[in-house]
Amino acid sequence: MRRLNVGPVAEVALVIAIVAIGKPVWIPVTLAFYFAFILTPPSDALERRGASRLVSLLVVVGAAMTLFLVLSSILVSQAADLATQLHTYSAQINQKLARLGGIGLVENFRRAMDQLGAAFAPDSEASLPTTAVRIAETPRLWQRLEEAVRPILEPIAMSGLVLVLTLFVLGRREDLRARMIRLAGPQNVTVTTRTMDEAVRRISHLLLTQVWINAAFGAVLAVALHLIGIPYGLLWGFIAGLLRFVPMLGAAIAVLLPSLIAFAIFPGWRETACTVVLFVFADIVVANFVEPLVLGRRTGVSSLALLISAVFWTWMWGPVGLVLATPLTVCAAVMGRNVPQLAFLTVLLGDEPGLNAEVNFYQRVLAQALRDAERIGRAEISKSSLASALDALLVPALALAGRDQNQQAIDDATAERVVGDVGKVLAALAPPASAKVAHPVLGLAAETRSDAVLLQMLAMVGGGRVEAQPPAERAAAVDAVVRRAPKAVIIASLPPAGSASTRYLCRRLRAQLPGCHVVVLLHRGVDAPSSEAAARLREAGATEVVLTLGEAQKALAALSLQAAEAGVSGAA
Repeated sequence: MRRLNVGPVAEVALVIAIVAIGKPVWIPVTLAFYFAFILTPPSDALERRGASRLVSLLVVVGAAMTLFLVLSSILVSQAADLATQLHTYSAQINQKLARLGGIGLVENFRRAMDQLGAAFAPDSEASLPTTAVRIAETPRLWQRLEEAVRPILEPIAMSGLVLVLTLFVLGRREDLRARMIRLAGPQNVTVTTRTMDEAVRRISHLLLTQVWINAAFGAVLAVALHLIGIPYGLLWGFIAGLLRFVPMLGAAIAVLLPSLIAFAIFPGWRETACTVVLFVFADIVVANFVEPLVLGRRTGVSSLALLISAVFWTWMWGPVGLVLATPLTVCAAVMGRNVPQLAFLTVLLGDEPGLNAEVNFYQRVLAQALRDAERIGRAEISKSSLASALDALLVPALALAGRDQNQQAIDDATAERVVGDVGKVLAALAPPASAKVAHPVLGLAAETRSDAVLLQMLAMVGGGRVEAQPPAERAAAVDAVVRRAPKAVIIASLPPAGSASTRYLCRRLRAQLPGCHVVVLLHRGVDAPSSEAAARLREAGATEVVLTLGEAQKALAALSLQAAEAGVSGAA
């Protein structure tokens, strides 16, 4: 039977359909694993102190349930009281908005507040039917009973199912791990074990830490709102802590309702402004100081991927999906790092850069985004040094342009433009000019314009030790150097274009200046040159062959020291 070849789009659509259709099954199972990941570290801590598995489960799950029930009772009472007062708040907001004039957006918001207040008014006329009376068949007793009991039993049944599954996952976590390893096959034991250990470690640490951070965030906001005078502070703090699981947008959404309440109940704007500033300041402190210090880069997922994942899972599973979005995304990223067939997940979700630094710099130059290229170059210089940054970014960009030109991926005009733009970025990154030394080394470009730009880089990192000869035809360049009779010459060459010209220059210089120290910067560019290329250059007359600007910088320093010592001994 011929195997059906299903495309990637069809596979993704099939997975989404399975997740959507199986929502009643997937939600309790995923919630159980979610709570198990959170409760595993404290359970393991109790077991390490000598408690049995049963005792640790009862203590941890019992404490979590007690906290949940106490918090839920307080939040439900505050939410019910808010619902009874919502009509009054909407009327106050409407009166305040009426003072702002007839702005279209304000008028629309006023109408929305009117409708919201009417919906929660106890004796609102809007709640009365306005359509014609329709005679319907009286439902049977069991139908009325089902309609009355279902809203109560469904949450209780879901909670009980999640509790039982959580206890099972916590109590049999080693057995579940062994079964999953067996399903993956004995030949994949190493990969499966590594993937599961990394997923458990990352997700447990991430979830437990985020729960504590967001709980502290909500508690601080609840206390601060109470001090400002905003009612239902615990409710707003809980909502803010829950919404902080949504990256970047959670705190911005959480500030809306308490700001509206402050706007409604206070005559001025001071309390409203304090509420907004409180949320913004607290989120900035947590996002930029607390989370980087506590979490670091342990998630392995980019912020944009978390945001898109939150939108997707909220669309699929509602509020439950919002809470589960982060652990599900982290699991997917971990699988992408360890399973070759799912490597695309690492590219889509991971926090590593999409391109390595050298390719990213070349792409920005190719797209004529020179400011971006300059920004990348300055960032690399701040991390290392000027020579390292040029070796890592600008020289590979020249080499990539030459390779693409040879492979006809870009035309000659584009390649010339890229070389010129790399020179412009080099000029922008150039430090203040250094004073020239007494006996600078003469520098020659082997052949191409890329070699000339490489020579400029060499002069830049040489600290005044290199005097670049103006570009000229090979024989004329050699004659100009011979007339000056230097003690040392350095040739800049970027393979493979200038290999023959570099050997020619070495032979001519060795023949006409036998005592000259000839250094060849045979830069590796993207790929390291073969040892045979360096050996052929030495056979042609090169005294020394260096492969990077950093090595050339050291060679120039050594030559300068030798020249200084020779000058001192000559004076003596």
